[in-house]
Amino acid sequence: MNDEAVHQTIRGLYEGILDETAWRSSLARLRDASESMHASLVEYTPLNHRFRVNEIHDLNQELVDAYNGHYQAEDPSRTYTRQMAVGDWYIDSRDLGQAGMIRLPFYRDFMHRFRLGSVMGCLVERKPYQDIYFSLQKPIGCRPYQATDARRLGWAIPHLRQALSLRERTQDASVLDELSARVLEQFPFGLIVFAPDGKVLLSNGSGERWVRRLLPGSQGASLGQVRHDGWRLRKSFPEMLSAACSPGAAVAAQATHACDDSGQSASVIVLPLPPAHRLARQWQRPAALVAIREAGTAPPMLSGVLRELFGLTPSEIRLATLLTTGVGLPEASARLSIGHETARSQLKMIFNKTETGSQARLAHLLTELGTCVGSGGGRRPASETS
Repeated sequence: MNDEAVHQTIRGLYEGILDETAWRSSLARLRDASESMHASLVEYTPLNHRFRVNEIHDLNQELVDAYNGHYQAEDPSRTYTRQMAVGDWYIDSRDLGQAGMIRLPFYRDFMHRFRLGSVMGCLVERKPYQDIYFSLQKPIGCRPYQATDARRLGWAIPHLRQALSLRERTQDASVLDELSARVLEQFPFGLIVFAPDGKVLLSNGSGERWVRRLLPGSQGASLGQVRHDGWRLRKSFPEMLSAACSPGAAVAAQATHACDDSGQSASVIVLPLPPAHRLARQWQRPAALVAIREAGTAPPMLSGVLRELFGLTPSEIRLATLLTTGVGLPEASARLSIGHETARSQLKMIFNKTETGSQARLAHLLTELGTCVGSGGGRRPASETS
């Protein structure tokens, strides 16, 4: 690249914080400068050991779906990427050898299917719960990537890292403002996001008064109080919070009953909020979503909660609700008049969005959530022990 192209690329990365067109133009320049077919950003999540193409220049949705859905698990770069330091490059012809590349199913079944012949990628950023790689793919028939190709693009990585960080902060701020204004305040029950140490990351107006009731001593409450305003919980809230925030072993859903000296009651539900969830992306660490519904308040519809909290579509909500009644997937697909493969795809999306991973954990989540938002908000959850 000449100096003018370098300056345009750098300028585009920073302008891309707010301008998607400028961002994609800079990725295109980096792609062309390396004689590549595609340029993409790939995320790795250590908690579930998955790679995921987050965005790709000249989007090929079929390629993205194939990689994210199956071939990411066969990607031979897995062996090398977790050992890399920020700024290091993975180059397949160097790390695998061209003979090894030919023998691997990943190249035969995936790369060649999409007319790709070689891959190289740089670790741009490493966070506690996510790695971000800048990945380039050459078309089949071209000379595989060499170390010299990586060195020629080394100047771009610090700017890409800084631009990604600034773009993420800007997007998170926008999302947070929108969620606070348009979603959280619409819930007719208290909603709080807690960090593992009890710090309040987010809450709506109804949830604010519950902070000190749940964790005396936090957010200005007097230390040493057993409970605030005379409220008592049948379970230890700090223990529930710890269980929800346990990395890799979070309890899917927990519920307890709260009451005060005057006989008022409420249901409290605690859900794990993984870093990938839209409410938690800006914190990039485990957190817990706590919902409180006081007896006597109007119960919201469970479908609305599933849509707003987890982003489930109407068809996914129907399938999830039906599966929790105990029917199997074949019967559920028949009742909903959808194909079995369609039902399998929807269930996979439900698992991903709710971070449950199994029908048993999904049923547990919906049962506990239904306890909080259903008509019996003041009843003690059946799953709770004294």
